[in-house]
Amino acid sequence: MTRESFLNCAIEDNIACISIDRPPVNVLGFSHFEILCGKVLEFSEREDTKAIILMGNGRTFIAGFDIKEIANMKRAAEVTRLTMRIKHLLMEIEASRKPIITGISGSCFGGGLELAMACHLRLATAGAKMGLPEIRLATIPSFGGTVRLPKIVGRSRALELILTGNMISGEEAFRIGLVNKVCGEEELLPVVKSLARAIAGKGVSAVRAAIQSTAAATEISAEHAMKLESRLSGSLVGTKDLKENIAAYFEKRKAVPRNP
Repeated sequence: MTRESFLNCAIEDNIACISIDRPPVNVLGFSHFEILCGKVLEFSEREDTKAIILMGNGRTFIAGFDIKEIANMKRAAEVTRLTMRIKHLLMEIEASRKPIITGISGSCFGGGLELAMACHLRLATAGAKMGLPEIRLATIPSFGGTVRLPKIVGRSRALELILTGNMISGEEAFRIGLVNKVCGEEELLPVVKSLARAIAGKGVSAVRAAIQSTAAATEISAEHAMKLESRLSGSLVGTKDLKENIAAYFEKRKAVPRNP
């Protein structure tokens, strides 16, 4: 058994698919999260990938962090060191210039939801269950949940979910903007792949620039974000993709993706 034996990975049409398979409900510890994040980042650096899909094998995404590991931790410094290690990896995922898409079914709690929030796009089944239940153990989210959730759904709604530890359905998650789309259980994988293919078919440089610009929008002032957008837009002028897409527009044909 290898250290990555709980992950099933494949590349198809320049799209990397990572499936988490740790029965019965994909509960992960620190080492599992570190390996999983490392694999996502590895695919994001590969030349043969244009998008990454992250899903749970079967009908569960990630049921949360392994409570046994929490129970065995005695020193605050140890908790800080380990959680910061995972946070840095999640920040790298968030900063990836290739789109990372999660398909959520079944349980998506605690660290699982924190991982999903670090990814660029989230799709879910209507019956999926999501939440940050850490408050029920007299602790708080430790992988960035208190930081990312308010940015995604707003401070008041985020506080309600964090302070109560309540779970919400995929439909409710869509209603409040936590996920981009909901679909049926059997439709999830095809819909996620369809979205990934749609993005992978766009100009690589433009996709990277769009991700970088929208990520900066919530981190820096509006003035600096506007300047960054203009710089990124200007950097695309000489790319082969832009020239090809403009030519295809005037020639009334479908553009052929080019390398930057």
